[in-house]
Amino acid sequence: MVLQPVVDIAEICSRKGITKAIICPGSRNAPLILAFSRHPDIECFSIPDERSSAFIGLGMALKTKAPVVLICTSGSAAYNFAPAVAEAYFSHIPLLVITADRPHEWIGQLDGQTIYQENIFGQHVKKSFVFPSDYTHDDAVWHCHRITNEAINISSEFPQGPTHLNVPMREPFYPEDDEIINYSDDVKIINTQVFKHQLLRWNDAEKFNDFSKILIIGGQSKFSHELNRLLSEISEKYNIPIISDIISNLNEVENAITSQDAFLKNKSIYDDLKPDLIITYGKSVISKNLKLFLRQVNPEQHWHVQSVGDVADTFQSLTKIVRCNPFEFFSFFEKNRSLTADQSFFDLWQTENKNTVTALHDNLDESTEFSEFKAFKSVMDSLPGHVDLHLANSMSVRYANLIGLQNKKGVEVFANRGTSGIDGSVSTAIGAALTTERDVYLLIGDMAFFYDRNGFWHNYLPANLKIILFNNHGGGIFRMIDGPSRQPELKEFFETDQQLTAKHLANEYNLKYRSCSTFQKLNESLVEISQPSDCPFILEIETDPATNKKVYREVIGILSQFN
Repeated sequence: MVLQPVVDIAEICSRKGITKAIICPGSRNAPLILAFSRHPDIECFSIPDERSSAFIGLGMALKTKAPVVLICTSGSAAYNFAPAVAEAYFSHIPLLVITADRPHEWIGQLDGQTIYQENIFGQHVKKSFVFPSDYTHDDAVWHCHRITNEAINISSEFPQGPTHLNVPMREPFYPEDDEIINYSDDVKIINTQVFKHQLLRWNDAEKFNDFSKILIIGGQSKFSHELNRLLSEISEKYNIPIISDIISNLNEVENAITSQDAFLKNKSIYDDLKPDLIITYGKSVISKNLKLFLRQVNPEQHWHVQSVGDVADTFQSLTKIVRCNPFEFFSFFEKNRSLTADQSFFDLWQTENKNTVTALHDNLDESTEFSEFKAFKSVMDSLPGHVDLHLANSMSVRYANLIGLQNKKGVEVFANRGTSGIDGSVSTAIGAALTTERDVYLLIGDMAFFYDRNGFWHNYLPANLKIILFNNHGGGIFRMIDGPSRQPELKEFFETDQQLTAKHLANEYNLKYRSCSTFQKLNESLVEISQPSDCPFILEIETDPATNKKVYREVIGILSQFN
Protein backbone atom coordinates (compact mmCIF):
# COMPACT_ATOMS: atom_id res chain seq x y z
CA MET A 1 0.00 0.00 0.00
CA VAL A 2 1.31 3.46 -0.94
CA LEU A 3 0.49 4.81 2.54
CA GLN A 4 2.17 1.95 4.42
CA PRO A 5 3.95 4.23 6.95
CA VAL A 6 0.54 5.63 7.92
CA VAL A 7 -0.79 2.10 8.44
CA ASP A 8 2.28 1.31 10.52
CA ILE A 9 1.37 4.01 13.05
CA ALA A 10 -1.22 1.59 14.44
CA GLU A 11 1.31 -1.23 14.65
CA ILE A 12 3.85 0.92 16.45
CA CYS A 13 1.17 2.08 18.88
CA SER A 14 0.19 -1.50 19.61
CA ARG A 15 3.76 -2.66 20.17
CA LYS A 16 4.31 0.21 22.57
CA GLY A 17 1.32 -0.79 24.68
CA ILE A 18 -1.44 1.51 23.40
CA THR A 19 -4.75 -0.32 23.41
CA LYS A 20 -7.41 2.36 22.84
CA ALA A 21 -8.15 4.79 20.03
CA ILE A 22 -10.91 7.35 19.53
CA ILE A 23 -11.85 7.76 15.88
CA CYS A 24 -13.85 10.66 14.47
CA PRO A 25 -15.46 9.80 11.11
CA GLY A 26 -14.06 11.48 8.01
CA SER A 27 -12.54 10.84 4.61
CA ARG A 28 -9.05 12.31 4.62
CA ASN A 29 -8.30 10.22 7.72
CA ALA A 30 -9.52 6.99 6.01
CA PRO A 31 -6.11 5.27 6.06
CA LEU A 32 -5.86 5.94 9.78
CA ILE A 33 -9.41 4.72 10.38
CA LEU A 34 -8.76 1.47 8.53
CA ALA A 35 -5.35 0.92 10.11
CA PHE A 36 -6.58 1.32 13.66
CA SER A 37 -10.06 -0.22 13.37
CA ARG A 38 -8.66 -3.35 11.71
CA HIS A 39 -5.82 -3.80 14.17
CA PRO A 40 -6.59 -6.83 16.36
CA ASP A 41 -5.04 -5.40 19.53
CA ILE A 42 -6.48 -1.88 19.57
CA GLU A 43 -10.00 -1.16 20.80
CA CYS A 44 -11.54 1.63 18.74
CA PHE A 45 -14.47 3.91 19.50
CA SER A 46 -16.25 5.90 16.79
CA ILE A 47 -17.29 9.28 18.24
CA PRO A 48 -18.71 11.84 15.76
CA ASP A 49 -18.19 15.09 17.69
CA GLU A 50 -14.49 15.96 17.83
CA ARG A 51 -14.68 18.11 20.96
CA SER A 52 -16.58 15.46 22.91
CA SER A 53 -14.47 12.64 21.49
CA ALA A 54 -11.24 14.26 22.64
CA PHE A 55 -12.56 14.58 26.18
CA ILE A 56 -13.74 10.95 26.10
CA GLY A 57 -10.21 9.96 25.13
CA LEU A 58 -8.89 12.21 27.88
CA GLY A 59 -11.14 10.47 30.40
CA MET A 60 -9.81 7.08 29.31
CA ALA A 61 -6.20 8.22 29.63
CA LEU A 62 -6.97 9.91 32.96
CA LYS A 63 -8.18 6.61 34.39
CA THR A 64 -5.72 4.18 32.75
CA LYS A 65 -2.71 6.56 32.94
CA ALA A 66 -1.70 5.26 29.48
CA PRO A 67 -1.76 7.14 26.15
CA VAL A 68 -4.98 7.09 24.15
CA VAL A 69 -5.00 7.88 20.44
CA LEU A 70 -7.26 10.60 18.98
CA ILE A 71 -7.86 10.55 15.22
CA CYS A 72 -9.67 13.11 13.09
CA THR A 73 -9.93 14.30 9.49
CA SER A 74 -8.43 17.50 8.11
CA GLY A 75 -9.65 21.07 8.55
CA SER A 76 -11.59 22.51 11.47
CA ALA A 77 -12.01 19.01 12.96
CA ALA A 78 -8.52 19.34 14.42
CA TYR A 79 -9.38 22.64 16.11
CA ASN A 80 -12.23 20.95 17.95
CA PHE A 81 -9.68 18.75 19.71
CA ALA A 82 -8.07 21.87 21.19
CA PRO A 83 -9.98 22.25 24.51
CA ALA A 84 -9.22 18.67 25.55
CA VAL A 85 -5.63 18.94 24.33
CA ALA A 86 -5.10 22.05 26.49
CA GLU A 87 -6.67 20.30 29.48
CA ALA A 88 -4.45 17.26 28.91
CA TYR A 89 -1.35 19.45 28.73
CA PHE A 90 -1.92 21.25 32.01
CA SER A 91 -3.30 18.14 33.76
CA HIS A 92 -0.44 15.90 32.55
CA ILE A 93 -2.64 13.38 30.73
CA PRO A 94 -1.09 11.33 27.89
CA LEU A 95 -2.74 11.64 24.47
CA LEU A 96 -1.42 10.87 21.00
CA VAL A 97 -3.30 13.29 18.75
CA ILE A 98 -3.24 12.31 15.07
CA THR A 99 -4.73 14.75 12.58
CA ALA A 100 -5.07 13.92 8.89
CA ASP A 101 -4.07 16.78 6.58
CA ARG A 102 -3.95 17.84 2.94
CA PRO A 103 -0.58 17.99 1.21
CA HIS A 104 1.32 21.19 2.09
CA GLU A 105 1.10 22.73 -1.38
CA TRP A 106 -2.70 22.87 -1.22
CA ILE A 107 -2.87 25.01 1.90
CA GLY A 108 -4.30 28.44 1.14
CA GLN A 109 -5.48 27.37 -2.33
CA LEU A 110 -9.22 27.32 -1.53
CA ASP A 111 -9.25 23.54 -1.38
CA GLY A 112 -11.86 21.99 0.90
CA GLN A 113 -11.16 21.18 4.55
CA THR A 114 -7.70 22.73 4.33
CA ILE A 115 -6.29 24.96 7.07
CA TYR A 116 -2.89 25.55 8.68
CA GLN A 117 -2.55 22.42 10.82
CA GLU A 118 1.16 22.31 11.55
CA ASN A 119 1.67 23.24 15.21
CA ILE A 120 -2.07 23.90 15.44
CA PHE A 121 -2.06 23.27 19.19
CA GLY A 122 0.86 25.60 19.80
CA GLN A 123 2.38 25.30 23.26
CA HIS A 124 -0.44 23.07 24.48
CA VAL A 125 1.34 19.89 23.35
CA LYS A 126 4.65 18.59 24.59
CA LYS A 127 5.86 18.30 20.99
CA SER A 128 4.37 18.39 17.49
CA PHE A 129 5.52 16.31 14.51
CA VAL A 130 4.72 16.39 10.77
CA PHE A 131 4.75 13.39 8.46
CA PRO A 132 6.11 13.84 4.93
CA SER A 133 3.61 13.88 2.09
CA ASP A 134 5.44 11.18 0.13
CA TYR A 135 6.78 7.86 1.34
CA THR A 136 8.64 6.55 -1.71
CA HIS A 137 12.13 6.79 -0.21
CA ASP A 138 13.35 4.44 2.52
CA ASP A 139 14.51 7.44 4.56
CA ALA A 140 10.96 8.81 4.59
CA VAL A 141 9.69 5.50 6.00
CA TRP A 142 12.43 5.52 8.65
CA HIS A 143 11.49 9.12 9.49
CA CYS A 144 7.81 8.25 9.95
CA HIS A 145 8.57 5.28 12.19
CA ARG A 146 11.05 7.32 14.25
CA ILE A 147 8.81 10.30 14.95
CA THR A 148 5.86 8.04 15.79
CA ASN A 149 8.01 6.37 18.45
CA GLU A 150 9.20 9.73 19.69
CA ALA A 151 5.67 11.11 19.95
CA ILE A 152 4.51 8.13 22.03
CA ASN A 153 7.60 8.17 24.25
CA ILE A 154 7.31 11.90 24.99
CA SER A 155 3.60 11.59 25.75
CA SER A 156 4.28 8.81 28.26
CA GLU A 157 7.24 10.37 30.05
CA PHE A 158 6.66 12.32 33.26
CA PRO A 159 5.05 14.76 33.28
CA GLN A 160 2.76 13.00 30.85
CA GLY A 161 0.88 15.03 28.26
CA PRO A 162 -0.39 15.27 24.68
CA THR A 163 1.78 15.03 21.59
CA HIS A 164 0.67 15.70 18.02
CA LEU A 165 1.25 13.88 14.74
CA ASN A 166 0.05 15.82 11.68
CA VAL A 167 -0.24 13.43 8.73
CA PRO A 168 -0.66 14.89 5.22
CA MET A 169 -1.99 12.33 2.73
CA ARG A 170 -2.47 12.28 -1.03
CA GLU A 171 -5.20 10.41 -2.84
CA PRO A 172 -5.83 7.61 -3.42
CA PHE A 173 -6.07 6.60 0.19
CA TYR A 174 -8.77 3.89 0.02
CA PRO A 175 -7.58 0.34 -0.69
CA GLU A 176 -8.82 -1.58 -3.70
CA ASP A 177 -11.59 -4.11 -3.10
CA ASP A 178 -9.17 -7.04 -3.11
CA GLU A 179 -6.38 -5.24 -1.28
CA ILE A 180 -5.48 -6.47 2.21
CA ILE A 181 -4.04 -4.08 4.77
CA ASN A 182 -0.89 -5.54 6.28
CA TYR A 183 1.16 -4.18 9.15
CA SER A 184 4.90 -4.17 8.60
CA ASP A 185 6.83 -6.78 10.56
CA ASP A 186 9.96 -4.65 10.68
CA VAL A 187 8.57 -1.43 12.12
CA LYS A 188 11.15 0.47 14.11
CA ILE A 189 10.50 0.40 17.87
CA ILE A 190 12.34 2.78 20.19
CA ASN A 191 11.68 2.37 23.88
CA THR A 192 12.68 4.58 26.80
CA GLN A 193 14.28 2.87 29.79
CA VAL A 194 13.51 4.60 33.08
CA PHE A 195 15.66 3.83 36.10
CA LYS A 196 14.04 4.65 39.43
CA HIS A 197 16.43 6.24 41.87
CA GLN A 198 16.20 6.51 45.62
CA LEU A 199 16.87 9.61 47.64
CA LEU A 200 19.53 7.90 49.73
CA ARG A 201 21.46 11.06 50.50
CA TRP A 202 20.44 14.67 50.53
CA ASN A 203 22.68 17.48 51.65
CA ASP A 204 19.77 19.35 53.21
CA ALA A 205 18.45 16.40 55.23
CA GLU A 206 19.60 17.99 58.45
CA LYS A 207 17.36 20.97 57.67
CA PHE A 208 14.32 18.79 58.35
CA ASN A 209 14.85 19.66 62.01
CA ASP A 210 15.37 23.40 61.49
CA PHE A 211 11.65 24.13 61.26
CA SER A 212 9.02 23.80 63.96
CA LYS A 213 5.98 25.03 62.00
CA ILE A 214 5.60 22.89 58.89
CA LEU A 215 2.69 22.54 56.48
CA ILE A 216 2.44 19.77 53.90
CA ILE A 217 0.13 20.73 51.02
CA GLY A 218 -1.10 18.23 48.46
CA GLY A 219 -2.07 19.59 45.06
CA GLN A 220 -4.26 17.69 42.60
CA SER A 221 -2.89 14.15 42.53
CA LYS A 222 -3.77 10.57 41.77
CA PHE A 223 -5.16 8.47 44.60
CA SER A 224 -2.52 6.46 46.50
CA HIS A 225 -3.23 4.29 49.56
CA GLU A 226 0.50 4.13 50.27
CA LEU A 227 1.00 7.90 50.25
CA ASN A 228 -2.14 8.45 52.36
CA ARG A 229 -0.84 6.04 54.99
CA LEU A 230 2.62 7.61 55.00
CA LEU A 231 1.29 11.15 55.37
CA SER A 232 -1.00 10.02 58.18
CA GLU A 233 2.04 8.63 60.02
CA ILE A 234 4.05 11.82 59.47
CA SER A 235 1.21 14.04 60.65
CA GLU A 236 0.65 12.04 63.83
CA LYS A 237 4.31 11.40 64.61
CA TYR A 238 5.62 14.93 64.03
CA ASN A 239 2.56 17.18 64.57
CA ILE A 240 2.52 18.39 60.97
CA PRO A 241 -0.81 19.53 59.45
CA ILE A 242 -1.61 18.02 56.04
CA ILE A 243 -3.59 20.43 53.85
CA SER A 244 -5.93 18.74 51.39
CA ASP A 245 -8.31 20.00 48.74
CA ILE A 246 -10.78 17.37 47.59
CA ILE A 247 -8.86 16.92 44.32
CA SER A 248 -5.69 16.09 46.28
CA ASN A 249 -7.15 12.61 46.96
CA LEU A 250 -5.99 12.71 50.58
CA ASN A 251 -9.40 12.03 52.07
CA GLU A 252 -8.05 8.92 53.85
CA VAL A 253 -5.29 10.87 55.62
CA GLU A 254 -6.10 11.00 59.33
CA ASN A 255 -6.87 14.52 60.58
CA ALA A 256 -6.22 16.13 57.18
CA ILE A 257 -7.11 19.83 57.00
CA THR A 258 -10.00 20.10 54.52
CA SER A 259 -11.92 23.30 55.34
CA GLN A 260 -9.07 25.78 54.85
CA ASP A 261 -10.95 27.67 52.15
CA ALA A 262 -13.59 28.56 54.74
CA PHE A 263 -11.60 29.44 57.85
CA LEU A 264 -8.81 31.24 55.98
CA LYS A 265 -11.30 33.95 55.06
CA ASN A 266 -10.48 35.27 58.53
CA LYS A 267 -7.23 37.22 58.21
CA SER A 268 -7.00 37.83 61.95
CA ILE A 269 -5.67 34.28 62.43
CA TYR A 270 -3.00 34.57 59.72
CA ASP A 271 -0.11 35.25 62.11
CA ASP A 272 -0.92 32.27 64.34
CA LEU A 273 -1.24 29.92 61.35
CA LYS A 274 1.89 31.12 59.55
CA PRO A 275 4.30 28.25 58.75
CA ASP A 276 8.10 28.40 58.64
CA LEU A 277 8.24 25.75 55.93
CA ILE A 278 5.70 24.51 53.42
CA ILE A 279 6.28 21.31 51.48
CA THR A 280 4.12 20.92 48.40
CA TYR A 281 3.62 18.33 45.70
CA GLY A 282 1.10 17.71 42.95
CA LYS A 283 -0.62 20.20 40.68
CA SER A 284 -3.17 22.91 41.40
CA VAL A 285 -5.21 23.57 44.55
CA ILE A 286 -8.80 24.80 44.49
CA SER A 287 -8.68 26.89 47.65
CA LYS A 288 -8.34 30.55 46.71
CA ASN A 289 -8.08 31.59 50.35
CA LEU A 290 -5.18 29.20 50.92
CA LYS A 291 -3.34 30.83 48.03
CA LEU A 292 -4.05 34.33 49.37
CA PHE A 293 -2.97 33.31 52.88
CA LEU A 294 0.38 31.87 51.80
CA ARG A 295 1.13 34.74 49.43
CA GLN A 296 0.58 37.20 52.25
CA VAL A 297 2.38 35.46 55.13
CA ASN A 298 5.38 34.56 52.93
CA PRO A 299 6.85 31.43 54.60
CA GLU A 300 10.59 31.34 55.15
CA GLN A 301 10.99 28.24 52.96
CA HIS A 302 8.86 26.52 50.33
CA TRP A 303 10.04 23.16 48.99
CA HIS A 304 8.20 21.61 46.03
CA VAL A 305 8.60 17.89 45.35
CA GLN A 306 8.46 16.90 41.67
CA SER A 307 10.58 14.44 39.69
CA VAL A 308 11.01 16.45 36.49
CA GLY A 309 9.31 19.20 34.52
CA ASP A 310 8.40 22.84 35.03
CA VAL A 311 7.44 23.90 38.55
CA ALA A 312 4.97 26.70 39.22
CA ASP A 313 5.50 29.22 42.02
CA THR A 314 1.80 29.41 42.89
CA PHE A 315 2.30 30.81 46.38
CA GLN A 316 5.12 33.21 45.41
CA SER A 317 7.36 31.61 48.03
CA LEU A 318 9.25 28.84 46.20
CA THR A 319 12.82 28.34 47.47
CA LYS A 320 13.73 24.74 46.60
CA ILE A 321 12.71 22.11 44.02
CA VAL A 322 13.27 18.53 45.18
CA ARG A 323 13.63 16.21 42.21
CA CYS A 324 12.01 12.95 43.27
CA ASN A 325 8.53 11.51 43.57
CA PRO A 326 6.42 12.41 46.64
CA PHE A 327 6.39 8.94 48.22
CA GLU A 328 10.16 8.72 47.94
CA PHE A 329 10.61 12.16 49.49
CA PHE A 330 8.20 11.70 52.38
CA SER A 331 9.66 8.26 53.17
CA PHE A 332 13.07 9.94 53.41
CA PHE A 333 11.57 12.75 55.48
CA GLU A 334 9.93 10.34 57.91
CA LYS A 335 13.23 8.54 58.51
CA ASN A 336 15.35 11.67 58.86
CA ARG A 337 13.09 13.97 60.87
CA SER A 338 13.86 13.53 64.56
CA LEU A 339 12.08 16.39 66.30
CA THR A 340 8.37 16.84 66.96
CA ALA A 341 7.04 20.05 65.45
CA ASP A 342 5.27 22.86 67.31
CA GLN A 343 2.31 21.28 69.14
CA SER A 344 0.38 24.55 69.50
CA PHE A 345 0.76 25.25 65.78
CA PHE A 346 -0.57 21.82 64.93
CA ASP A 347 -3.42 22.12 67.44
CA LEU A 348 -4.50 25.51 66.11
CA TRP A 349 -4.81 24.20 62.55
CA GLN A 350 -6.74 21.18 63.83
CA THR A 351 -9.05 23.31 65.96
CA GLU A 352 -9.86 25.72 63.16
CA ASN A 353 -10.54 22.85 60.81
CA LYS A 354 -12.68 20.76 63.17
CA ASN A 355 -14.74 23.71 64.35
CA THR A 356 -15.36 24.86 60.79
CA VAL A 357 -16.34 21.38 59.59
CA THR A 358 -18.73 21.01 62.50
CA ALA A 359 -20.28 24.45 61.97
CA LEU A 360 -20.69 23.88 58.23
CA HIS A 361 -22.38 20.52 58.59
CA ASP A 362 -24.54 21.59 61.54
CA ASN A 363 -25.83 24.64 59.68
CA LEU A 364 -26.58 22.68 56.53
CA ASP A 365 -28.30 19.94 58.53
CA GLU A 366 -30.45 22.52 60.31
CA SER A 367 -31.44 24.31 57.10
CA THR A 368 -35.00 23.51 56.06
CA GLU A 369 -34.97 25.18 52.64
CA PHE A 370 -34.36 23.01 49.60
CA SER A 371 -31.15 24.40 48.13
CA GLU A 372 -28.35 23.03 46.01
CA PHE A 373 -25.81 23.50 48.84
CA LYS A 374 -27.80 21.24 51.19
CA ALA A 375 -28.70 18.88 48.33
CA PHE A 376 -25.00 18.65 47.51
CA LYS A 377 -24.28 17.66 51.11
CA SER A 378 -26.94 14.95 50.92
CA VAL A 379 -25.32 13.61 47.76
CA MET A 380 -21.82 13.65 49.26
CA ASP A 381 -23.06 11.99 52.46
CA SER A 382 -24.78 9.21 50.50
CA LEU A 383 -21.86 8.52 48.18
CA PRO A 384 -20.76 4.87 48.45
CA GLY A 385 -17.16 3.95 49.11
CA HIS A 386 -14.84 2.59 46.41
CA VAL A 387 -16.24 4.60 43.53
CA ASP A 388 -14.79 7.17 41.15
CA LEU A 389 -16.06 10.71 41.72
CA HIS A 390 -15.89 13.22 38.86
CA LEU A 391 -16.54 16.86 39.68
CA ALA A 392 -17.48 19.41 37.04
CA ASN A 393 -16.09 22.91 37.32
CA SER A 394 -17.85 26.05 38.54
CA MET A 395 -19.93 25.47 41.70
CA SER A 396 -19.82 21.65 41.68
CA VAL A 397 -16.15 21.34 42.55
CA ARG A 398 -16.43 24.23 45.03
CA TYR A 399 -19.38 22.71 46.90
CA ALA A 400 -17.59 19.37 47.03
CA ASN A 401 -14.44 21.01 48.33
CA LEU A 402 -16.33 22.81 51.09
CA ILE A 403 -18.32 19.74 52.16
CA GLY A 404 -15.57 17.16 51.76
CA LEU A 405 -15.61 13.39 51.80
CA GLN A 406 -16.41 12.32 55.34
CA ASN A 407 -14.76 8.96 56.07
CA LYS A 408 -15.31 7.63 52.57
CA LYS A 409 -12.92 4.79 51.78
CA GLY A 410 -11.46 4.10 48.36
CA VAL A 411 -13.05 7.08 46.60
CA GLU A 412 -10.83 8.58 43.90
CA VAL A 413 -11.66 12.13 42.82
CA PHE A 414 -11.20 13.50 39.30
CA ALA A 415 -11.73 17.00 37.92
CA ASN A 416 -10.60 18.87 34.82
CA ARG A 417 -8.59 21.46 36.72
CA GLY A 418 -5.87 21.89 34.12
CA THR A 419 -7.83 24.67 32.45
CA SER A 420 -10.83 24.55 34.84
CA GLY A 421 -13.34 24.88 32.00
CA ILE A 422 -16.91 23.60 32.07
CA ASP A 423 -16.51 22.00 28.64
CA GLY A 424 -15.99 18.25 28.45
CA SER A 425 -17.04 17.24 31.97
CA VAL A 426 -19.66 14.73 30.76
CA SER A 427 -17.36 13.33 28.08
CA THR A 428 -14.43 12.93 30.47
CA ALA A 429 -16.57 10.97 32.92
CA ILE A 430 -17.91 8.79 30.10
CA GLY A 431 -14.40 8.03 28.88
CA ALA A 432 -13.27 7.12 32.37
CA ALA A 433 -16.34 4.92 32.94
CA LEU A 434 -15.53 2.99 29.76
CA THR A 435 -12.23 1.87 31.29
CA THR A 436 -13.32 0.72 34.76
CA GLU A 437 -15.78 -1.62 36.44
CA ARG A 438 -16.20 0.77 39.38
CA ASP A 439 -19.23 3.02 39.50
CA VAL A 440 -18.43 6.49 38.18
CA TYR A 441 -20.36 9.38 39.74
CA LEU A 442 -20.41 12.74 37.99
CA LEU A 443 -21.62 15.75 39.98
CA ILE A 444 -22.36 18.55 37.55
CA GLY A 445 -24.29 21.80 37.11
CA ASP A 446 -26.75 22.50 34.31
CA MET A 447 -24.46 24.78 32.28
CA ALA A 448 -21.63 22.24 32.12
CA PHE A 449 -24.08 19.40 31.50
CA PHE A 450 -25.93 20.92 28.55
CA TYR A 451 -22.73 22.43 27.13
CA ASP A 452 -21.39 18.89 26.70
CA ARG A 453 -24.57 17.08 25.72
CA ASN A 454 -22.88 15.71 22.57
CA GLY A 455 -20.87 13.54 24.92
CA PHE A 456 -23.85 11.17 24.78
CA TRP A 457 -23.92 11.10 20.96
CA HIS A 458 -22.35 7.70 20.30
CA ASN A 459 -22.97 4.01 20.85
CA TYR A 460 -20.80 3.26 23.88
CA LEU A 461 -22.67 4.71 26.85
CA PRO A 462 -21.46 2.84 29.98
CA ALA A 463 -23.99 1.43 32.44
CA ASN A 464 -21.73 2.24 35.42
CA LEU A 465 -22.09 6.00 34.83
CA LYS A 466 -24.25 7.84 37.38
CA ILE A 467 -24.82 11.55 36.75
CA ILE A 468 -26.21 13.83 39.42
CA LEU A 469 -27.27 17.05 37.73
CA PHE A 470 -27.83 20.20 39.80
CA ASN A 471 -30.11 22.33 37.64
CA ASN A 472 -30.66 25.92 38.81
CA HIS A 473 -31.60 26.94 35.24
CA GLY A 474 -28.67 29.28 34.69
CA GLY A 475 -25.08 29.97 35.76
CA GLY A 476 -25.80 30.21 39.48
CA ILE A 477 -22.17 30.80 40.40
CA PHE A 478 -22.49 34.41 39.23
CA ARG A 479 -25.06 35.03 41.97
CA MET A 480 -22.52 33.85 44.54
CA ILE A 481 -19.65 36.03 43.28
CA ASP A 482 -19.85 39.55 44.64
CA GLY A 483 -18.91 41.39 41.42
CA PRO A 484 -21.44 40.09 38.88
CA SER A 485 -24.16 39.61 41.49
CA ARG A 486 -24.34 43.40 41.94
CA GLN A 487 -24.64 44.19 38.22
CA PRO A 488 -27.99 44.92 36.50
CA GLU A 489 -26.82 42.73 33.60
CA LEU A 490 -26.61 39.68 35.88
CA LYS A 491 -29.61 37.77 34.57
CA GLU A 492 -29.15 38.49 30.85
CA PHE A 493 -25.40 38.48 30.33
CA PHE A 494 -23.71 36.68 33.25
CA GLU A 495 -26.22 33.96 33.98
CA THR A 496 -27.72 31.94 31.13
CA ASP A 497 -31.44 31.87 31.72
CA GLN A 498 -32.55 28.47 30.39
CA GLN A 499 -35.49 26.23 31.20
CA LEU A 500 -34.13 22.93 29.92
CA THR A 501 -34.27 19.72 31.90
CA ALA A 502 -32.50 16.46 31.17
CA LYS A 503 -35.74 14.51 30.75
CA HIS A 504 -35.88 14.65 26.94
CA LEU A 505 -32.16 13.98 26.62
CA ALA A 506 -32.53 10.90 28.81
CA ASN A 507 -35.42 9.66 26.65
CA GLU A 508 -33.44 10.37 23.48
CA TYR A 509 -30.47 8.27 24.60
CA ASN A 510 -32.42 5.63 26.58
CA LEU A 511 -30.99 6.64 29.94
CA LYS A 512 -32.58 6.02 33.31
CA TYR A 513 -33.90 9.31 34.69
CA ARG A 514 -35.28 10.67 37.93
CA SER A 515 -35.92 14.24 39.00
CA CYS A 516 -36.53 15.77 42.40
CA SER A 517 -37.11 19.10 44.11
CA THR A 518 -37.82 17.95 47.67
CA PHE A 519 -35.67 16.31 50.33
CA GLN A 520 -37.89 13.25 50.50
CA LYS A 521 -37.69 12.62 46.77
CA LEU A 522 -33.95 13.31 46.80
CA ASN A 523 -33.31 10.75 49.53
CA GLU A 524 -35.39 8.14 47.71
CA SER A 525 -33.58 8.83 44.42
CA LEU A 526 -30.12 8.63 46.04
CA VAL A 527 -30.94 5.12 47.23
CA GLU A 528 -32.12 4.17 43.75
CA ILE A 529 -29.12 5.59 41.89
CA SER A 530 -26.72 3.61 44.08
CA GLN A 531 -28.18 0.33 42.80
CA PRO A 532 -26.76 -1.56 39.78
CA SER A 533 -28.25 -0.47 36.46
CA ASP A 534 -28.17 -1.71 32.87
CA CYS A 535 -27.79 1.84 31.52
CA PRO A 536 -26.49 5.24 32.67
CA PHE A 537 -28.60 6.97 35.32
CA ILE A 538 -29.32 10.71 35.49
CA LEU A 539 -30.67 12.17 38.73
CA GLU A 540 -31.71 15.77 38.17
CA ILE A 541 -32.01 18.04 41.20
CA GLU A 542 -33.89 21.24 40.41
CA THR A 543 -33.40 24.21 42.71
CA ASP A 544 -34.33 27.88 42.86
CA PRO A 545 -31.36 30.22 42.20
CA ALA A 546 -32.56 32.88 44.67
CA THR A 547 -32.87 30.29 47.45
CA ASN A 548 -29.45 28.88 46.53
CA LYS A 549 -27.86 32.30 46.88
CA LYS A 550 -29.63 32.96 50.21
CA VAL A 551 -28.58 29.65 51.80
CA TYR A 552 -25.03 29.87 50.48
CA ARG A 553 -24.52 33.41 51.75
CA GLU A 554 -26.04 32.52 55.14
CA VAL A 555 -23.81 29.48 55.64
CA ILE A 556 -20.63 31.19 54.45
CA GLY A 557 -21.51 34.23 56.55
CA ILE A 558 -21.91 32.09 59.67
CA LEU A 559 -18.54 30.43 59.01
CA SER A 560 -16.88 33.81 58.58
CA GLN A 561 -18.37 35.07 61.89
CA PHE A 562 -17.51 31.81 63.57
CA ASN A 563 -13.86 32.17 62.75
